Amino acid sequence: MQQRSSASPLTPGVMVHFYRGLMDQANIWRARIDTTTNWAIVTSGSIASFVLADRNRPHVLALIGMFLAFAFLAIEARRFRFYDLWSGWIRLMETEYFAPILRANTVEASAAWHTILMCDLQDPHFKISFAEALGRRLRHNYFAIFAFLLLLWLYKLLPPARPEAEQCRTLLQCAAIGPVPGLVTLGLVALAYAVLVSLMVFTPKLRGTGTEILDRRRLMQRMVAPNAALVGFKRHPDLPYLLDGAARPPEED
Repeated sequence: MQQRSSASPLTPGVMVHFYRGLMDQANIWRARIDTTTNWAIVTSGSIASFVLADRNRPHVLALIGMFLAFAFLAIEARRFRFYDLWSGWIRLMETEYFAPILRANTVEASAAWHTILMCDLQDPHFKISFAEALGRRLRHNYFAIFAFLLLLWLYKLLPPARPEAEQCRTLLQCAAIGPVPGLVTLGLVALAYAVLVSLMVFTPKLRGTGTEILDRRRLMQRMVAPNAALVGFKRHPDLPYLLDGAARPPEED
């Protein structure tokens, strides 16, 4: 009967290559996130340049810019969830493998983080919801983009100082889009921005510190989050690796 190899899977060669592979995955998704932000900035700037070049160009172009910015935000939030997945595994190795080696030149062979990483590799699951990812990207990048587009739109709504016969004379008249009254347009834009502000205010789990520099306690809480969702569309089962005192949601900053 063939005997199992007694070589430890925690040998430096294995773990270093595993860490480098995870780092490469995280860098790829980090670059994809930055690319989406660049799309939003370039699109908003191009629309602003085109709209402001001529007083007679319609304000609806600014609304189209808002729609495109939200589309880019949704794409970026999805990409950020994947980046958060890779960066969480990297941070787990830094705190549970590399830190003990640097501190005492030893790693426990039966540490709890082995089970956490094993289960997460077998059934990868996101550590944050889609709404939390939207709120994170809004607070860090897209808040300024949406504020810029809102100011651009409001500027285009200002009636001319000396309106001609066919030009609008009030803000409500200028806000109208074809048969849609100006009051309806203003209400829809206000509702959209209220949703954006709500996402920033009511998704505080990632406010401040990112996964890359989470302390060990909060990292463990994130890694064993009982409400996490599996990657894809499958429903997340009960995780078998909840640790005592580590399954509580992290405290707010």
